[in-house]
Amino acid sequence: METQDIVALVLVYAIIVASLGASLYLERRGSKIDTRKVVHIGVGNFVFVWWMFTEGWVMLVFFTIPFAVLLFFAMLKGNALSRSKLGEISNQGHKTGLFFYAVTITILVLLCPDHWTAASIGVVAMTYGDGFGSVIGRRFGKHRIREGKSLEGSLGVLATTFLAAMAVVLLFGYLASIGWYPAGAYNGSVPAPVACLVAGGVAAAVEAACSGSYDNLAVPLSVTLAMVLLGL
Repeated sequence: METQDIVALVLVYAIIVASLGASLYLERRGSKIDTRKVVHIGVGNFVFVWWMFTEGWVMLVFFTIPFAVLLFFAMLKGNALSRSKLGEISNQGHKTGLFFYAVTITILVLLCPDHWTAASIGVVAMTYGDGFGSVIGRRFGKHRIREGKSLEGSLGVLATTFLAAMAVVLLFGYLASIGWYPAGAYNGSVPAPVACLVAGGVAAAVEAACSGSYDNLAVPLSVTLAMVLLGL
């Protein structure tokens, strides 16, 4: 393990702690904001630092697998984690949602060592796209597509996934231009905005068709596959 791996781990856990802290703060202030979505979206910001890891096993051993194990026990009953704030958040909404969130990240780390940009876009489709899509749908959703889904929410998924995917491409491109992350240079078979628009479209379609917490598996994996097929 190198120094930058340690820095990356510190940043990742700082993001997780900050997300949980923001959720607690908003809850104590009596905010009407869905604090579970604060964690869902906030933790997803790790995608902007995970390029720093030099080896996938470091992420697996010190981040994704421990995160998945914690969330697994948090969603069960009769243990200290399930009675903690993490357990309370995990059991809001779809019980297995956050656990699948962590499982998906683990799968992407294992399967996409040579497709990091594609995996990163898949992650932001799950975190920013699905997260903000849900918020937008609940606030502005008037035209129902199916139970629990609205046209406005799906458009929110598309738009926020597109914007977050563009942020990923621009960040990785900048890092490549200064020599910090050579693998970050965009090399897709279509222009970057087109690829990001495709990511938004796939995310919106899969999220609209998917039921319950399974969108935390289906959305990121589908979007990642689409980006791989586009050469990322």
